[in-house]
Amino acid sequence: MSEHTPLQVFSHVARNLREARQQRGLSQEKLAASAEVSRRMLVNIEAGASNVSIATLDRLASALGLTFSELVRAPGSDAPVRVWQGDSSDSHATLLHSLALAGCTLELWQWQLAPGDSYLAAPDPAGCGEIVEVHSGTLQLAYAGGEHTLQAGDTAGYGTEHGYRYHNPGTSLLRFQRSIVMPAPG
Repeated sequence: MSEHTPLQVFSHVARNLREARQQRGLSQEKLAASAEVSRRMLVNIEAGASNVSIATLDRLASALGLTFSELVRAPGSDAPVRVWQGDSSDSHATLLHSLALAGCTLELWQWQLAPGDSYLAAPDPAGCGEIVEVHSGTLQLAYAGGEHTLQAGDTAGYGTEHGYRYHNPGTSLLRFQRSIVMPAPG
């Protein structure tokens, strides 16, 4: 299963990334090293030509002192934006809202996974966590070395510094919301 961003956000990411890097007086080499990505990947992202993972976008935003939302949305917009598209057209994730508070950022996401589909997330920095609420279907959630099965109406909260996986083991579409809290960038 792919964990890459769909084409509709590439242009926002390319423009926002390039502008933020230039405003901070950073070379592509310096930003790439700071975010632990290759310079070639950064060049491709800034050109809007790269299919990039959510984890890579998060590292770039953090290296620039931006929130994830500031990197993926059109400037001045708070409209929902589809950030991830799975191999199935029924599998996708949409960032609904982001709120920067003193010392932390809170994000609200709407997810859905087609039957049999999965999403594997890279570990987040220490201090990050999330709460999921299943609206329909079955969510098989793996984190911190264990697996948990959630049905419609169930919730779970956990730290995400060790990575996690969402999987739809059922035969119907899985829909759930995800709230993430993370330290503020900078």
